[in-house]
Amino acid sequence: MNDIVCATRGGAGSRAVQLTAIELARRTGNPLVFLYVASPGYLSHESPTLQEPIRDELIWLGKALLVVAEKRARDAGLNAKTVILVGNVQDEINRYLIENKASILLLGAPRGTTAELAGEDAVEQFATRIHEGSGVEVQIVRPEAESQP
Repeated sequence: MNDIVCATRGGAGSRAVQLTAIELARRTGNPLVFLYVASPGYLSHESPTLQEPIRDELIWLGKALLVVAEKRARDAGLNAKTVILVGNVQDEINRYLIENKASILLLGAPRGTTAELAGEDAVEQFATRIHEGSGVEVQIVRPEAESQP
């Protein structure tokens, strides 16, 4: 069975996508992986003495977010693996999906984004690039999906 990978970044989109991933793992029996990518690349203009502490803070934030995700899975009767990677978000997700032969990637969309014009919002464009780079199916979950049956 191939992994269900759930990208986690915080916010309402992450809660919705985590709950959807948990339900999918329960239904299919596939292993569940919560993935966080710390991306300190934007820090290249910062002083080198600040880069490492900020990178460490991003990793700490990721660990905190993954603890919450892992607890949600446990509360649903599942064991989930957590993974933290450091680097460019798109590159690291693609690499992880390919190396681990994932079956699907679930991405949470920020609250307030819409899918009215398919492919028009940033998360849809990101999902398309991930799919093209990895060959793995990508599903976008919007926070509003939480309240739907």
